Amino acid sequence: MTTPPDGSQPSLTAQDIDAWLRVTAEKYAAIHRQAAHPWPQLHRDEALVDMSALLLDALEEVRVISAQSREESQAARAKGQALRDHSTHLLKKSAACRERLAPFPTPPPEAIREAEGRLLERFKGGDGREKQEE
Repeated sequence: MTTPPDGSQPSLTAQDIDAWLRVTAEKYAAIHRQAAHPWPQLHRDEALVDMSALLLDALEEVRVISAQSREESQAARAKGQALRDHSTHLLKKSAACRERLAPFPTPPPEAIREAEGRLLERFKGGDGREKQEE
């Protein structure tokens, strides 16, 4: 899970992180057994070197995960800001439309129903046109 040669950050999933933690724990256990074994000092020194290398690898992985998390967080903040900006734009546009329509008040519901009824009658042919055409 280290940084690729091109410098880009890999997309890590929870499964990737769990697998890395499992492998690291297994490596740690193996090194710990080596260090705890009653071998000569040389083997314990090798175990210490291995433990140090494992720690450095772990720190690098944490750095990579942290960098990816930071990038994703920045992207989410940028998207959130873009959405807020768009929302503000739409609110301003809506307010401007309401101001332009202010001189034209909305008719009461009764008037709307009456106008719709007249329109419906026209479509049904009940407006008297048939009589005028004859």
